Amino acid sequence: MAKVKRFIAGFTLFFAAIMLFSCNLENFNLNKLTNKNEIIPDIYAPLAYGTFKVSDFVAVPAPSDNSQIPTGGLSLEPVLLNKTGTLFRSAAIDSVYLITRFTNETPCDIEFELSFVDASGTQIGLPFPSGKIPAGTVDQKIQFALGPIDQDNLQSATDIKLSFKVLSPDLANPILYKAIKKTLFTVKISFSAPVNLRKL
Repeated sequence: MAKVKRFIAGFTLFFAAIMLFSCNLENFNLNKLTNKNEIIPDIYAPLAYGTFKVSDFVAVPAPSDNSQIPTGGLSLEPVLLNKTGTLFRSAAIDSVYLITRFTNETPCDIEFELSFVDASGTQIGLPFPSGKIPAGTVDQKIQFALGPIDQDNLQSATDIKLSFKVLSPDLANPILYKAIKKTLFTVKISFSAPVNLRKL
């Protein structure tokens, strides 16, 4: 019986020493689990996903195969995404982020502009420019922070409009339309919002 007690005491002492010297005791602060200030989860809402072929969005009449991408770039027909049912309204949500992930399989740089529009097609508020997305980019994340006014504009809008432009390369390396017309680009759009549990 004494051996068993000595074994249990030795094991307990050994375990306590391991816990004390090999672990960060802050990790065992269970009070953090009851503090809502320490817990700010994110909610996500996917909105749209699409893969687009350049030739499907070129304005009519399409350029001839042997024409170069113009100096000012080649503007494509805009894409309208219905945002019905997308609602971020809660006292616990202070910030909303619109996140796009862009893959550019064309041989040219691309840029796009995202804006909110109403049923008549009128733009509401300021647009969100992507900046230049290089040729060959895979799954580039572009995040737009939506402030209170932007969130109100989003609520008023019926659609999200994406306007794309294929940028011309430098004059020393011209690219012909036939080299890009069958190439693709992909856009994934979602919303993210951190939830402040203190305000629930």
